[in-house]
Amino acid sequence: MRRWFFSLWFRLVVGFGVILAVTLGSVSFYIANAAEREAENFERLQERVRQDRIERLISKAYADERSGNSPEGRELQRVLERSGPLVGRRIVVRDSEGKIVGDSHDRHGPPWRRWNRGGRDSPIVMGGKQVAYIEVGPNIPSDTPDEPSVSNLVSSINNYLIWTGLAAGFGGVLLVSLVSRQILSPVQALGAVASRLGRGDLSHRADSSGPTEIRELADSFNRMAVSLQEAESQRRNLVADVAHELRTPLFNIQGYLEAIKDDLLEPNPDTIDTIHGQVLHLGRLVEDLRLLAQAEAGALQLELATDALNDVVASAVAAARPRAEASGVSLHYAAPEGQVLAVMDRTRIEQVVSNLLDNAVQHTPLGGSVTLSMGLTAPGTVRVSVADNGEGIPPEDLPLIFERFYRVDPSRSRATGGVGLGLTIARRLVEAHGGTIWAESLEHGGATLSFDLHAAGDPLTGGS
Repeated sequence: MRRWFFSLWFRLVVGFGVILAVTLGSVSFYIANAAEREAENFERLQERVRQDRIERLISKAYADERSGNSPEGRELQRVLERSGPLVGRRIVVRDSEGKIVGDSHDRHGPPWRRWNRGGRDSPIVMGGKQVAYIEVGPNIPSDTPDEPSVSNLVSSINNYLIWTGLAAGFGGVLLVSLVSRQILSPVQALGAVASRLGRGDLSHRADSSGPTEIRELADSFNRMAVSLQEAESQRRNLVADVAHELRTPLFNIQGYLEAIKDDLLEPNPDTIDTIHGQVLHLGRLVEDLRLLAQAEAGALQLELATDALNDVVASAVAAARPRAEASGVSLHYAAPEGQVLAVMDRTRIEQVVSNLLDNAVQHTPLGGSVTLSMGLTAPGTVRVSVADNGEGIPPEDLPLIFERFYRVDPSRSRATGGVGLGLTIARRLVEAHGGTIWAESLEHGGATLSFDLHAAGDPLTGGS
């Protein structure tokens, strides 16, 4: 009951009902008052017109009687006796001397005193001279049935307005209830899908139907659900990949230690060097994971400064050259003339260049070559590119090579590369510097990985 009471549908219905009641009440109040005022004005106008007409009849009857046109001589009295009950007032005609010559209600006794009569006087003029006047007194009971009053019509109209308003209000509330249910049904369905997503079922999607706003909301929700499903899949893959990468060196270390414990191996320098190499590999993997986690969380602290990018690249090339020569790969680097300055963390950018060089050497066959180039591509932008003439990158893999633990070769053999974190770390470090990194597959084989940084100063003069 409480959930229904606080539902959006109930609030819409109540809100519309209140608005409808206020609107109909205001309109009915205005119409009722306006109709009552118009009815009063109409009744006053009607009474004035009726009295003017009666006064003209009385004036004509008085004139006919004085001129002898009335055969019986009582035309005035007959007109008064018919007119008085008609208007509900006592009408008295007096001559110029104040003598009563006609009375509509002579059976009621003497008429009112002129100075306290509460009526009005109207002159009777003949030949341009007032010969008599008509006195209309206050209301008196009439024996004739009352005429229907306009106020009764107004009262009937008000009653009709009340019942019409009630019917319109009930119909409006019923209609908005049905329409709001139809409009809110996609929202309720969306809530049901969200509830299932909250319970971990990420495969459900909302129905993209209904009004434009509801469809847009459902589409946005579905995109969010797809992102959540992809993030959950990546999380599971990450856990599996991390477990796989940690398991191999740990199993190797465990195997050597158990062999030494069981006296199957002598703890000689070669065995210790093997175990030490596995420990170093494990340490590098853990450090890479820690660095990647900091970069993705935005918690990586960079020591930014304006520094010579030439020196950073040259240092990375010098460190990578022995590994390249051991793999039978020639490494080429042509240093640009002058100093190229960039705003960077020297240690992190050197790590980026080293990761790109290691990746290129690992994917270049025996006798191949890796070329590193650097220079300004636009005002304020410096680019570093590492190109190899290896097997290249399939087009479908280009958007994915910077993902964690991703390898073009799906096998887990280290002969085809490292653990799959080097390019991911390189991307995060470049993005932390506000730069961009991307990969291109060359048409005749090989691939190029490049990144841009914000340059500082003039490359020829070295000014900042």
